[in-house]
Amino acid sequence: MRRLWFLVCCALIASACGEDDAARPTRETPATTPPQAISTLSPVLIDLQREFESLQAAQQAITQIWEDLAAGEQVACGDYPAVVPPESISAGSGDAYEDLAERLRRAAIDIEGAVTLWKAECANPRPIPDPAAINEGRLAVRAAEDSLRSAAELLADIQR
Repeated sequence: MRRLWFLVCCALIASACGEDDAARPTRETPATTPPQAISTLSPVLIDLQREFESLQAAQQAITQIWEDLAAGEQVACGDYPAVVPPESISAGSGDAYEDLAERLRRAAIDIEGAVTLWKAECANPRPIPDPAAINEGRLAVRAAEDSLRSAAELLADIQR
């Protein structure tokens, strides 16, 4: 029994004296990473953020069309960006996000106008769109860009 006790003590001493290169976790440096923070954004704000992103993509697509036309390039008809319907953009039951929703609705209206104008040009059998139509399309996408820029600033302020 003494021999067993001696071996156990030696084993404990040897393990305590051994050099372990691995850092041991402390309270200051936990061994596991903390779980991801749970999103506390409101569902209404998440919807508005998604609508913003969709409108931004549509605005960029229709802007490219009008800028290409202004540069005298040929643009193929039939590929029209999808636009979030302005009437579907809502701040919900509260007024907390109404300014943001209004800016997004304004952008959607302008983008929709630029797309509708492009569809009308595609329905017209002339090889080169009228310069006045090109200017009108460019003005519509620039107005949408202004509304989206304003919405982006408001979104950034809200999410701080």
